[in-house]
Amino acid sequence: MTLCDAYKELNITPVPYTSLAHFFVAEFEFATNETLDAVKERFEQVDSKGSRVWLLFGSKRKGARWECLQVAQSKKGALQEVESAIELVFRKLKVNYDALERTNSVFYERVCPTATEDFTYRELLYSMIGRSYEKLRFCFLDVDKYLGLKAMGQEKSDVERIVEICKNQYAEAKIARQTLAVYWRQYSPGIDGQTISYFAEHPKELE
Repeated sequence: MTLCDAYKELNITPVPYTSLAHFFVAEFEFATNETLDAVKERFEQVDSKGSRVWLLFGSKRKGARWECLQVAQSKKGALQEVESAIELVFRKLKVNYDALERTNSVFYERVCPTATEDFTYRELLYSMIGRSYEKLRFCFLDVDKYLGLKAMGQEKSDVERIVEICKNQYAEAKIARQTLAVYWRQYSPGIDGQTISYFAEHPKELE
């Protein structure tokens, strides 16, 4: 796995899971050799406290470090999106993963599987992750705590409204950049894409 040239030059070290754990309101860990039914039964007990931003970490073997694989935000809450990803992790696809064409993520070269006529990118990605990692851990981010935001009253100023509208996309991009999430791909015209562009121009602000 090779960093893209722009990030290779910056000599960045990913922020590890242990340095971010205190920002998570909930975590859900499972082994990929468990059954889907057992994992889903346990997942029903997870309380994400309304978090809209989630991260996926993976460990390839016992004692191996936890790599950040994905970061995402969901407009209506993250639980349903994570549950769907878990189902795909356990799906056995009839595909030659080694033969798939790969494209770049934001941070790494040739890591993202290209969709085929039979399977979407998302199906291929999470089933591939399920094959590659022994343990997975979904984490739900307390965005306000992570960004150091104070609780807002009912009467908001325009600045506070802007923060409320943008904070989840901004947090997604910021923490993806800090962790160098392997498969993260931003929407370039959106807030996440603009955030990444900003940090590319001001890299020292994340040191």
